[in-house]
Amino acid sequence: MIRFFLITLIVSSQAFAYVPTIESLFRHGSNADVTSSGVSFRLALKKIVHGEEGKAPSSIELKPEDYFKIFLMKASGDNLKIAQARYSDNTFSETSLSHKIYFSAFSPHTLRPSVEQMEKGVFFALINSLVYNNGSHIVNYLKTLGVPVKLNDDLINREKIDYLASYKRYLVTINQNKSSKKTESNPLRPEDAATKDRVEAVMNESMYVDTKQVRLVKEEGEMAWFAEAGPFSAVFSYNTRDLMKLVLKSAAGEIEILCRNYGLLNGTHRFPRTMLIRDFSGDNYEVEVTDFRHYIERDDDMVRRLKKWDSILKGNESASPRPDFLL
Repeated sequence: MIRFFLITLIVSSQAFAYVPTIESLFRHGSNADVTSSGVSFRLALKKIVHGEEGKAPSSIELKPEDYFKIFLMKASGDNLKIAQARYSDNTFSETSLSHKIYFSAFSPHTLRPSVEQMEKGVFFALINSLVYNNGSHIVNYLKTLGVPVKLNDDLINREKIDYLASYKRYLVTINQNKSSKKTESNPLRPEDAATKDRVEAVMNESMYVDTKQVRLVKEEGEMAWFAEAGPFSAVFSYNTRDLMKLVLKSAAGEIEILCRNYGLLNGTHRFPRTMLIRDFSGDNYEVEVTDFRHYIERDDDMVRRLKKWDSILKGNESASPRPDFLL
């Protein structure tokens, strides 16, 4: 009987998989959960300068722009510790360090819900999704912007959960005491006809309320999941649920992020090797992920790193503007 209950849960979960939620899509389920305390990756940015109208920019017009290294560490709750370092060349050496910024508790509410901060908020919410398989961060951030999205906890079919919980209690009871099967009623098989019809109807429903914000579409000739809520939209591959495109519109314009060339960057973690980003100003960037690491990180490791950066920079940090989607 316990086995039957588990099968019921699995079948319900599989049925729901055909209509995923926005949070579930951003969970980036093709990755195993990160068990290491520290994550770091390197970014090489090129600003794309368009050629003549109707012609793609040549490789000569893709000019090296910036080099960044980002360190992530889980803090309390859903908060992250984030350190971002900027370098003047691709050696990522101490001598090329030109700027650093640090957040000790980065959450969906850290950056103000404003046009000036929106590109950063979207980009780092996406990073949270890709690195930590966390779809709640980007949903919560979008909510701060007034986008009509909901967390899975707000969409769950409570009545179905209650029936499953009652059935689990029933199974535990009759397995502990076989004779109780004569007196205990199976909550999924009530005797009353009207109640039975209601239970069957609820058990045939999805585990989550369908918001109609996710649907199947054809993208570049392939089936894909398309999510849309107000000014926000995103496209995910059908099988792996890799994010392919994200768009967020605002009064200042729209940011578009295209994720390309997914692969195992450290042998275990699936991540897009290339992101093409168009910001509110219409500037286009090619962002290449050149290194990705999981490692053991302690609080004092981060502190020592920051102190070392301070001693290297000695107040002479670069004041030149960074791309708007970076910290």
